[in-house]
Amino acid sequence: MGDTALELVRGVMTSPWLYALLVGLAVLDAFLPLVPSETAVLLAGTFAAGQGPDLALVVLAGAFGAVVGDHVAYAVGRVLGARVLCRVPAGTRTARAHAWAAEATARGGGPVLVGARFVPGGRTATTLTMGATGFPLRCFTGYDVVACVLWASWCSGIGYLGGRVFADHPFVGAATGTGLALLVGLVAALLRGRSAAR
Repeated sequence: MGDTALELVRGVMTSPWLYALLVGLAVLDAFLPLVPSETAVLLAGTFAAGQGPDLALVVLAGAFGAVVGDHVAYAVGRVLGARVLCRVPAGTRTARAHAWAAEATARGGGPVLVGARFVPGGRTATTLTMGATGFPLRCFTGYDVVACVLWASWCSGIGYLGGRVFADHPFVGAATGTGLALLVGLVAALLRGRSAAR
């Protein structure tokens, strides 16, 4: 069973369609946070350490998809944001995330967008809120490109490192990288919580 799964994943990772898949997952992940774009980019980075995809193209595909998805979320926030945010029940996790994003972007502007990309659920709340509050599009685009390139480089780089260390066991390398990425996201979320409490 394990060998079959490995061969199936290896087939996807060596397919010329991999880059299109990474773009699509990253686009969807911007407003459907359950889509595993981080895991896909990280796994592609793991296989890039062997006879797999080109690491630079993995970074490019992940970053491009993330930029497109963030701009779709920004546009939705711009068009429907005020109405959508008014309907979010007060006191819920979603309401708190949007309140944090609005306050943080008002204080910190674009750099908040860069940091939010590494916080689980943070990027969706931030991009929608920046659209809803009328954050300037040109400024948003500049910071978003930086954020997405850093994010894709980070995810694929961790995967690549795991793939080099665990060359004979790519799933172990990917699992190690995923664990490290989740740990960084958790630390970022805790820091955000402490910052908000202050």
